[in-house]
Amino acid sequence: MKGTLPDGALDEVNVQVASVVPFLAMKGMALDDRRKAKDAYDIYFVLQNYPGGVDEVVKAFRPHLKLGLVQEGLKRLAGKFASLNHVGPRDVAGFEETLDVEERTIRQRDAFEKVSYLLKQLGIV
Repeated sequence: MKGTLPDGALDEVNVQVASVVPFLAMKGMALDDRRKAKDAYDIYFVLQNYPGGVDEVVKAFRPHLKLGLVQEGLKRLAGKFASLNHVGPRDVAGFEETLDVEERTIRQRDAFEKVSYLLKQLGIV
């Protein structure tokens, strides 16, 4: 990644990220352990922007569903996104402070629906 820093300096860095399965499993655990709104937002961001959408995320998870840590992460994720008003969707909606009330409501519903769809397709809920 190349870019210009706020002070005008140019910089280049290599960014390493986990693949989608361990990333979401770890985020599910992190969200349950420390409840940071950023963890909920990161989950939503990945589901919103993953190439091919949530259905491709489902495909990526299928070969790993028997792994204990994957199951644990998804179950914890399910607990935080169990309803529209659980902490997961609410944290997603409140993460970007610039959203107005209507945008937050839409974001909250979208986050809940995306996570619910993922979990239903994987047989977690």
